[in-house]
Amino acid sequence: MIEFSNRDKRSKTQGRGAAALSGTQTGRLFGKQRTIGRKARHHQHHLSALFHAESGGATYFLTFAARPGVNFDRAERAIVLESVKWGHPELWELHGAVVMPDHVHMLLTPRGASVGASDSATRLRGASSDKRTPEDERWLSISEIVKGIKSVTARKINRRRGRDGSLWDDDYYERTVRDEDDFRVKMEYLERNPVKRGLAKNGSEWDGLWLGR
Repeated sequence: MIEFSNRDKRSKTQGRGAAALSGTQTGRLFGKQRTIGRKARHHQHHLSALFHAESGGATYFLTFAARPGVNFDRAERAIVLESVKWGHPELWELHGAVVMPDHVHMLLTPRGASVGASDSATRLRGASSDKRTPEDERWLSISEIVKGIKSVTARKINRRRGRDGSLWDDDYYERTVRDEDDFRVKMEYLERNPVKRGLAKNGSEWDGLWLGR
């Protein structure tokens, strides 16, 4: 079930150095994983110049971009799309995504991540724990999903290019999907994006498009 909210989750921070107001560090996803507890469902964190607020279980339209001058070819877009889809459906429900030559859009709902009795690494290997309780369920942070995708894809693409260095812009942008109409609009946007940029005659022709419907 998709949970909708009427709040926009993108706004500017009032100053640098803001810290998370809630959350639990638990094991590893791609690196250190920050999660959001069910009892502390509102998670706020500071990332570069942007202030992000997250609500566990909500659906988000997420955008992150490559650094200026960085463009991904077809093979590199496939690497990014593979990573975007990697956590679906266990860690996040991916409703749709489009990988463009210089940015990515995702429509997703983070899922609960089990911590405590079973750490992330164990869970990702498909193991389970009889000691797991409902209190062990937490919401994955959007920031750590983005961080993981950027880290994995940068490593793979740089290896392919035979170089080092950052490929992704530091920031990302997320908007909470308000209702079913807003969800439909976002799905249509994903499909139209390559057409609008003149990269394909229709969305289905674009190699970087994935729709879960």
